[in-house]
Amino acid sequence: MLDCVYPLARDHLAFPELFPEHEPHQVREVYLVQWEQPSLLIDITGTMEVKLKAIACHVSQVGAFKAVEARMRTRAAALGKAQGHMYAEGFDHVLVPG
Repeated sequence: MLDCVYPLARDHLAFPELFPEHEPHQVREVYLVQWEQPSLLIDITGTMEVKLKAIACHVSQVGAFKAVEARMRTRAAALGKAQGHMYAEGFDHVLVPG
C-alpha cells in the first residue's frame, strides 16, 4: 500500500507520463486512517460539515447517508472528547525513512 510513496514517488521512471509536470519527490510522512486505536488524533471540528458533504456526494458508495452520517458523527465525537475537541479523526502517523 505504501509503495506509491516509497520508493515510487521519488523515482522519475515509475510514472514517466507525469514527468516533467510533476517532479519526483521524497515523501517524509504519511497519515493512514485508523479507526480502532489511532496513535494520532487531529481536530476536525472546523471541517466536519465539509467532510460530510463530500462523503454525501458518493451516492453509489454510501447508501443510506443519514445512517452513515450518524455513525461518523458519533465516532468523531468520541475521538474528539478524549482531546477536548468536538470532533476528531484518528490516524497512524508513519515517518518514511530518508
